[in-house]
Amino acid sequence: MQKMVKRIISMGIALMLMFSLSACGSGNNGDKSKENGTAGSAGSKETGGEASKEDPAELTMAFLIFGSVPNDMQKVNDAINTYLLDKVNCKLKMVPINASNYSQQIDLMLTSGETLDLLADGTITAFFNYTSHAAKGQLYPMNDLLGKYGEGIKKALGDYTNAASVNGEVYGVATNRDLAARTSFICRTSLLKKYNIDPSTIKTYDDLENMFKTIKNKETGVTPAMIGQTASGTIFDSMGLSFDTNGDQLSDMIGVLMDNQKLKVSNYYETDLCKAAALKAYDWYKKGYILQDATTNQSSGEDLVKAGSLFGFFGNSKPGIEKQETSLCGEEMTEIVMSDTLSDTQKVTGFMWSIAAGSKYPEKAMQVLDLMYTDPTFVNLLDHGIEGTHYQMVDKDKGIIDYPEGINSSSSGYDMGVDFEFGNQMLSYIWNGDSPTLWNDLDSFNKSAIVSKAMGFQFDSTNVKAEYAAVTSVIDKYKRALGQGTVNPNKVLPEFIEMLQKAGIDTIIKEKQTQLDTFAKSNNIQ
Repeated sequence: MQKMVKRIISMGIALMLMFSLSACGSGNNGDKSKENGTAGSAGSKETGGEASKEDPAELTMAFLIFGSVPNDMQKVNDAINTYLLDKVNCKLKMVPINASNYSQQIDLMLTSGETLDLLADGTITAFFNYTSHAAKGQLYPMNDLLGKYGEGIKKALGDYTNAASVNGEVYGVATNRDLAARTSFICRTSLLKKYNIDPSTIKTYDDLENMFKTIKNKETGVTPAMIGQTASGTIFDSMGLSFDTNGDQLSDMIGVLMDNQKLKVSNYYETDLCKAAALKAYDWYKKGYILQDATTNQSSGEDLVKAGSLFGFFGNSKPGIEKQETSLCGEEMTEIVMSDTLSDTQKVTGFMWSIAAGSKYPEKAMQVLDLMYTDPTFVNLLDHGIEGTHYQMVDKDKGIIDYPEGINSSSSGYDMGVDFEFGNQMLSYIWNGDSPTLWNDLDSFNKSAIVSKAMGFQFDSTNVKAEYAAVTSVIDKYKRALGQGTVNPNKVLPEFIEMLQKAGIDTIIKEKQTQLDTFAKSNNIQ
């Protein structure tokens, strides 16, 4: 459980957007994965054998972490190199970089000519600049490499392999984790039971409001709800395009699909749905159902629940969220699902792996990357370190692990909690206490998603750079207050819309529609 807490705390920064990217492990699915991994890595070993007559290639791999560099990083790195020398005749220099300056450091490495071969990249703008890197020619084109050395990656990701392609060329491959999300309200189980509230009956705004009213009237000092999981979350982010509609934010909500099966780009902030959401937030705010200090609050939903001042919060979720949030909040939590499961480009491409354009060994880098999607031994070295030192096997058949005796998450020499980042998370061992079927559940969750027809579309704002900056500034000024219910939408929303238009949002939407039409034609999407 301590492991899970650390992981979720780390991901809380990003998932803005989402409830954290989950735990670890490998249940029955893990057994099959091991078989697949053995088969997948056999080809790599053969390649390594052929290359073993040559000096081993030395690759540099940069990746993101949310805390300090583990004390045993070099020890694990040495164990990984022993393994890779046998598999593909190469050594790997692991370069962990803290999330707070990852984006800047990677940009510097790519522009300065510093040695770099493999890098974690993606479309979560708090950490990554994938679109910019690809546009500037800083990433190595992967299409041919995937065909020669990336069959394991393609098998693991399926249709999502090309989700981040730019003009038909792949420059980054997504990590195999939760590739979809649903909107949920996560709340304290004890209060549901105390007031005989059946979570299965909560389906609509009205159902939520009745529940909030009960908590407000009967639990002194407890606010019923926080609109988002993070302090800056708004009702537009948590429920705007998933409640009563299956939309696609097209990454930035500056031009969206109101229906992810129809490729019509719209201004969400002008829609009746946006106004209804803003009015609902305002109504809840006036009634005291949501945070009264929302625009100044800096605490997460989990922190406020743990402090006893909050009943629950909205956010994106997936299988295993109840156990994760129970651990983080310090008491049992219940998930109330409020939407269908949706998948779009942003959810898939948030975390990816790329090869630097300046790599001296792109083919070898692809071979190592393929191992990250096929080889359980390699994946679990990256994720969990050395067996017997950083973890011990509890159930080998099910792939269940725990800390060795006398070791915990604080004292472990290798406990980064970023297993969602290293290729195929479904090859990772499961920590004792998590569901032993976690990866089967997650796989089913991904497959159940309603996939946007715009999957793989990447908007290039170069042609509307000035308008994009101006519109972003307007959104920063108005969105949080409107989306957290602290201002009257009848007065402020028209002003917001007018300022967006003056800033050039219609020009951006027109450009985005043109690019989307071209994308659809190129990919034969009707």
